[in-house]
Amino acid sequence: MTAQDRLEQYPRLDLRGFPSPLHPLERFSEALGVEVWCKRDDIGSIGLAGNKVRKLEFELAHAVQAGADHIVTQGARLSNSARAAAAASAALGLGCTLVLSGDAPEQRVSNLLLDELFGAEVRLVGRVSWPELAQLTEDIQQDLRARGATPYYLPVGCSSPRGALAFAAAFLELQTQAEQKGVEFTTLVHASSSGGTHAGLQLGRALSGTAMRVRGIGVASDIYPDTLGTYASLATDAAALIGSPLSFGPHDMDFDLAYLGEGYGIPTEGTLEAILLLARTEGLLVDPIYSGKAVAALVDLARTGQIEGPVVFWHTGGYHALFDPRHGDAVLAESDHARA
Repeated sequence: MTAQDRLEQYPRLDLRGFPSPLHPLERFSEALGVEVWCKRDDIGSIGLAGNKVRKLEFELAHAVQAGADHIVTQGARLSNSARAAAAASAALGLGCTLVLSGDAPEQRVSNLLLDELFGAEVRLVGRVSWPELAQLTEDIQQDLRARGATPYYLPVGCSSPRGALAFAAAFLELQTQAEQKGVEFTTLVHASSSGGTHAGLQLGRALSGTAMRVRGIGVASDIYPDTLGTYASLATDAAALIGSPLSFGPHDMDFDLAYLGEGYGIPTEGTLEAILLLARTEGLLVDPIYSGKAVAALVDLARTGQIEGPVVFWHTGGYHALFDPRHGDAVLAESDHARA
């Protein structure tokens, strides 16, 4: 049995959404002068979708098998991973506690609203560092155990070896769809932060033997002390889960921080312009925190001749952040500026 066979048979749940669609972005491509396709993880699955649902299919299968009755995870205030975990927990009948950095807003909007609609207990713990957030999350797990619960911890972004394995499977899904549609991509562009998606796509690329470049656009730089080393370890550990001898080092992680700007959650002017371009050529929404920065990179790389088509943009979801006035108003302000 090959590693790919073992990957296909690896325990997973069905959270109703995959394979996700793959289709060309014709008007967007015309605007850029480069053929661009989109892999649509932003639609179709529970909890208003997103790439984290893929990871949860693998990780929560293990949680259920282990007898867990309560999911605990952490993230930023508008975390897409937390929102997906809340939705999946509701679907599985599990308790859910979300430990989120940031202060409580005057009004619950965007993912914070959805978190509570799905029945999660939301703990907003103020502006803390990632290590401090991890310690607070551990304290909450200990409290749950003391009260008789069996908590199961999901790391930030659900970026674990199992989460990465989900995206190795996703890459093979993409390859099958591309073959069916008769397209051979030169490059895959995606947003990257906690690393599970990034590591999994690199593992999938290695398993498939394709020459396609998988290019992660960094939207955060301070989650781990050693970002590339962590990504590489996730990919190597995921490979081990399916008996693959593949090993990865930091040099194997194609990671680009050139489009980060001032930091996580702070959109650049290029991000806002890219959001508007995609919305007004294709009717597709991306957010200014995560996917929007990957689209901004794609736009710049195409316009400066640094990338050739056909290219696939992996839409990881997260457009709900636009419904937070801070972010939605910033995009509209850019639109007003462009019209002036």
